[in-house]
Amino acid sequence: MADSPWRARLRPASFRGAGFHVEVGARTAGRRLALHEYPKRDTPYAEDLGRRGMSFPITGYCIGPFYLDDRDALLDALDAEGSGTLVHPTLGEFLVKAGPCAAQERRERGGYVEFEMQFVEAGEDDAFDVQDDTQAMTRTQAADAGQAAASGGDAQLAKENEALNRAIAAGA
Repeated sequence: MADSPWRARLRPASFRGAGFHVEVGARTAGRRLALHEYPKRDTPYAEDLGRRGMSFPITGYCIGPFYLDDRDALLDALDAEGSGTLVHPTLGEFLVKAGPCAAQERRERGGYVEFEMQFVEAGEDDAFDVQDDTQAMTRTQAADAGQAAASGGDAQLAKENEALNRAIAAGA
């Protein structure tokens, strides 16, 4: 038997620590593109919108005398909210979120359950990370401006009343 360096590098597959075997594992990647096509132009323009989020469609399975425990652990991991670590047998570890999945058991294959799973790169939620409370800042600035206008207006009105009273006193 010939040496198989790739086989020596295989890692046991798991998601959030729930192990499974992989029948088919893939990774999608690439760039996000917006194709702009204009009337009366024969040449389109493809706008690069950045790296596409990775996704991992995986066909996996649990097998053996304890496959029911393994199945339930994997289903619980897939149903849990938030991000988790996916260990892909050949690609390594990734922080992902689990998408839709299906578990299928067949009568003629006792002790075996097959999963169709979709994982997507978790990424970062920086766009939704609020740094400043801009509404509170706007309310405070509006209140300060209102007070400044009111106190400035009172002072101006007092000056005008004083000038009017002097004019009346001088004319009397």
